Amino acid sequence: MGRAAPGLGATTRRRERDGLPVDASIELASLERFFSSVVLTLPRLFAIFAVVPFLSGGMLTGTVRNGLLLMLALFMSPVAGDMPVASIGTWVLIAGKEAFIGLLLGLGFGIFIWAVQSVGDLIDFQTGSSNASFFDPVAGHENGPTGEFLGWMVITLFVSAGGLLAMLGVVVDSYRLWPVASFFPNLGLVIEQFAIRQGDTLFLWIVKLASPVIFVLLLVELGVGLVSRVAPQLNVFVFSQPLKSLLAHLMMLLFVFFVYESLQEFLRPENGVLDFLRATL
Repeated sequence: MGRAAPGLGATTRRRERDGLPVDASIELASLERFFSSVVLTLPRLFAIFAVVPFLSGGMLTGTVRNGLLLMLALFMSPVAGDMPVASIGTWVLIAGKEAFIGLLLGLGFGIFIWAVQSVGDLIDFQTGSSNASFFDPVAGHENGPTGEFLGWMVITLFVSAGGLLAMLGVVVDSYRLWPVASFFPNLGLVIEQFAIRQGDTLFLWIVKLASPVIFVLLLVELGVGLVSRVAPQLNVFVFSQPLKSLLAHLMMLLFVFFVYESLQEFLRPENGVLDFLRATL
C-alpha cells in the first residue's frame, strides 16, 4: 500500500493541473491500478494454461480459453499485491518473471499426469502395443493405446478428485508468497530446487505406479522363456503378446484404485507444489 500511495498522489496532482475534479482523478487512478493488476496477473495464469495438459491449447481453444483466463485474472488480481508505478521496461521484466512462476506451477501440477502417461508408454512397450500407436490430434504427438487411455483416465480422476480447486488454491497462495511486484530471492536456488524436487517426484511416481504391472509382465516373460526351452517346437511368440496384453489390462483394474489413492495424496492441502513455493522463500 505504501508504494501505491505516491503514485496515486502524483496522479491526483496531475489530474488537478489538467482541470479534472479530485474525485474523478482518484477514480481514474484506481481504475488504472485495477487494469494494471489484471494485466500483470495474466502472464502467470497464461503460462499455467500453456503447460498443464488438460488446459493447453489443444484442449481449450479460442473464446473459451481466453474468457476463462480473463475471468480468473479478474478474481485473482486483488490478491496479487500492490502494483508498482514503473516504466515499460520494468513491466516487461515483471511479466517475464510472472510467466516463469506460472511455468513452474504448471510443471508442478502436470507432473503426476505425465508420470501416469509414462507408465502407459512403458506398458505399451512391454506388451508390444506400441506398434499400434496413433497420432493424437489433441496432444499433438503419437501415443500408444494404453498411454492414451491412462492419460485420459488420470485427467478425469484429477478433475473429479478436486484437482482444479486445489490448483486454483495453490495459484492464489502463490500470489501471496510471490506477489507481482516482488522478484525472486535467488533465481539459481529456485531453478536448482525445482529441478531436484520435481525430477525426483516424477521418477518416484513412475517407479511406484509401473512396478506392479512391469513385475507381472516380467514373470510372464520368464514363463514364456521356460515354455520355449521345454517345448522348442512350440511358437511361444504367437500367444505371448496377447497373454501379456490381457494380464496388463487386468492389472489396470487394480491400477485405477492405486492411482486414485496416489492422486489424493498428491492433492492433499499441504501439497508438494505449495511446499516448493515456501521452501524457496
